[in-house]
Amino acid sequence: MKQGVKRTARAFERPGRPALHEVRVAALAVALAAVGPVLVTPQASYAAENEDIPAKRAADGLLGGGPIVYDPPPSFRHEARTCSPRVPLCVRSERTVPGTTILAVLASAERAYSTLTGALDLPAPDVDPDTLAYDVFLAEGETARTTLAARDVRSNVDRARSFTVLDARVRPGCSLDATMARELARAALFRSAPATDRASAIAQATYLSHLVAPCGVALEADAVAEFQGHPDRAITDPNAGEVAPEIATWSWPPSRTSELHMRGAALFWSRLDWAFGRNPGGIVRATWALAPSITPLNAPRWHDEPDVFDVLRFTFKNALSTGSTIADLMLDFAVARAFIGSSDDGFHQPEWRSVGEAGAVRLDWDIPWPHTPARFAPRAAPAPTGSSYLLIHRDGAPKGSRLRAEIEWEQHALFRWAFVKLDKDGRELGRNVIATSERATEAQMTLVDLDDADRVLVVGVNTGDPAFPFDPNDEVWEPHGWLVTLASEDSAH
Repeated sequence: MKQGVKRTARAFERPGRPALHEVRVAALAVALAAVGPVLVTPQASYAAENEDIPAKRAADGLLGGGPIVYDPPPSFRHEARTCSPRVPLCVRSERTVPGTTILAVLASAERAYSTLTGALDLPAPDVDPDTLAYDVFLAEGETARTTLAARDVRSNVDRARSFTVLDARVRPGCSLDATMARELARAALFRSAPATDRASAIAQATYLSHLVAPCGVALEADAVAEFQGHPDRAITDPNAGEVAPEIATWSWPPSRTSELHMRGAALFWSRLDWAFGRNPGGIVRATWALAPSITPLNAPRWHDEPDVFDVLRFTFKNALSTGSTIADLMLDFAVARAFIGSSDDGFHQPEWRSVGEAGAVRLDWDIPWPHTPARFAPRAAPAPTGSSYLLIHRDGAPKGSRLRAEIEWEQHALFRWAFVKLDKDGRELGRNVIATSERATEAQMTLVDLDDADRVLVVGVNTGDPAFPFDPNDEVWEPHGWLVTLASEDSAH
């Protein structure tokens, strides 16, 4: 075991060592199912199309990523260090911390480490070259976090090591297992793709923790309720609910609202993996492997290009259907998030059933059948990747009647719309998608064959400005409004 740990330390220090991005691209590509045959590494295409941008942005101090912040680990007056005989990991704390707590944390860390690096095939977190182990600190009153300790300056792509801090008052159980799995997944991400935006990193780590400790899904009810209660927000918003996000950006710890929103966004990665991944965690691993970034050593911020959404943008081009784009992927998720928790119909994300009513997505409108034309605006204009929902009941609708919808939205945004037919139990009977071009600002559709439907759910998603691809590192996203006009059409017409 000792020799294996030493080899890990030497690998961290060896000049020019290839990182995960270089040695596992081919292996991780097959982790995608439907999108596997068209998987494209965005790095080469991005570089070809933007050859002089990285150097120019670096010179201007405009690297597209979060700040590089090194966090000092807790210090102890009388330190106790307990190490695992199975994996390169140690728990460090004051000697006053009960031995039962230390052993429980160590056992939980061993289980999470073994599953993450074994069954899920994630890269092991880089060890501290002094201790030859990954360190987990127990400090009373601390918020669970995994933070940057040092960059690997010899790697030819971004790579970093980190450490984890937990509250010394933790107790054994599902909460500890889920938290430990989330933080160690975050540590693996620091090694593989440290420039990943904070919101995506937390969402991905949270989702991976559910694969390690499935009981943790039910514990995310508050996070899911926050995320589903504000579907208009950007999926990757790290400052959800902040009054002045430009000031609060990258503060630690994040506000309670921001933390819940970022953890709730695990729904997005869960949907992608459930619908399109071949192996558990495959989509997430692929975004790490296919987004190698190179940040100058003296840069104050990470150079997160290509980012995870660049990977999805290239990967899902023409993947879902001929001519499909990431906009179709966003619409798929917008529909799927309407079937979370107690709304689950068994065909979208059944593993989230345990969150119950917390999974209900907020509706912009819940309306009866429009016997006379009616116009509706959003409760809150959706930001890029945000969505809106209108639920139309069929009670009292004439037999054979059709639903006419005319939709318009603001410029500099591409909206995608779907009409989902539901039965009396809330199961999806089918959906109709309105085809829209990039420059369109309006769309129309007449929905027919509604006699078997109990309700119709109208789902719209703001996929962002087509001229400026969505970037998860944007600090402020501009919302765009819409107007939906609905009317009943008699079958005789």
